[in-house]
Amino acid sequence: MRHFFEFFHFTATERKGFIVLCLGIALIQVSLFVHKHFRPQEEVSHHLYELQAERASYTKEEVFDDHSAPVFSGEKRVVSYFPFDPNTASLEEWRKLGLSDRKIQVILNYRNKGGKFYEKEDLKKIYSLSENDYRRLEPYIRIRHEEASERRTTGYNPSAPAAKKREALLVEINSADTSQLKRLKGIGTVLSARIVKFREALGGFFSVSQLKEVYGMPQETVDANAPFLTVDTILLRRIPVNEADEMRLSKHPYISRKQAQTIVNYRKQHGPFRSIEDLYEIKSFDPDFLRKIEPYLQF
Repeated sequence: MRHFFEFFHFTATERKGFIVLCLGIALIQVSLFVHKHFRPQEEVSHHLYELQAERASYTKEEVFDDHSAPVFSGEKRVVSYFPFDPNTASLEEWRKLGLSDRKIQVILNYRNKGGKFYEKEDLKKIYSLSENDYRRLEPYIRIRHEEASERRTTGYNPSAPAAKKREALLVEINSADTSQLKRLKGIGTVLSARIVKFREALGGFFSVSQLKEVYGMPQETVDANAPFLTVDTILLRRIPVNEADEMRLSKHPYISRKQAQTIVNYRKQHGPFRSIEDLYEIKSFDPDFLRKIEPYLQF
């Protein structure tokens, strides 16, 4: 101990203080030891309560209302995606698409009162449908041309020259050439050429709203021309996902080189893809990405 004090150059006062501190610490340790081993043990009583099932259960609506992926109490609903017309889809088809009975009833009531969907965006008018629901259903909405044509002619005076001219501008954007596109309001030589170029890269449009993705295309121009545009999805050119190599997949505007590589590698490890559901097994893929590319894949 003397060498310890000399090493740190403790004064006589500092040495006394250090000794008192050590004794205090030792006393505290002894007191804790005595208290732990000699204090009376308290008996802790336990009561078991059974939670009644009816209090713990939730209704289906409470569990998945306003969520894009419906979940029931104790189970998960399998959602199936397929092309559908919101003007004719049955209750069972809406259920397969993942909508709750309450949301479906609102849609059916709207239709029963004479309401119709002329464009995909019209589905947003259903107040009970969330934005997430619309985003996941939008790629699969197919409006019959008769309904779209009815809207385009409704509200226009056939005797007015301007109205007649606008009615003549019904353009199917998957087959129109640049001369037809230039007849639309706000579409000139540059934009019409970009539309055709982007359409060829995509393999065709499945929605009028995709025109907003064309470089330099003002949103207002698309909105103004939307009532005069149609989309024939039969003309879509699809990629054979089980045959295409990384290069071919990555040429699509919606698929990056890394995503194409992931698809090819997963296919090599697990075998051919049977449906879009197999691609959902790739955890690195965002569901929005898969819903966006599904119309362009052939299984």
